[in-house]
Amino acid sequence: MTIVARSTRADTIFLPERLFSLLKLREGDAVKVVVEGQTLRVARLEAFLSLRGALADDEAFDRAMADIDQGWNEWTLPASA
Repeated sequence: MTIVARSTRADTIFLPERLFSLLKLREGDAVKVVVEGQTLRVARLEAFLSLRGALADDEAFDRAMADIDQGWNEWTLPASA
């Protein structure tokens, strides 16, 4: 399988059908994407946000979420992916 990456300012990721199927995603699913070196991690946003209910009174979780939010807001798109 060959994947062609293109840079865009839109909050959209286009995946080949085979990868889309392997990840068990459906059209319109919201995902959280994290880039770590040469690794692209994709997780369903609903699964990520469901932690909030389980950890509603956890101060460490609140701090971690604030750090993630700050990093997300400061992150800039690279010239190419």
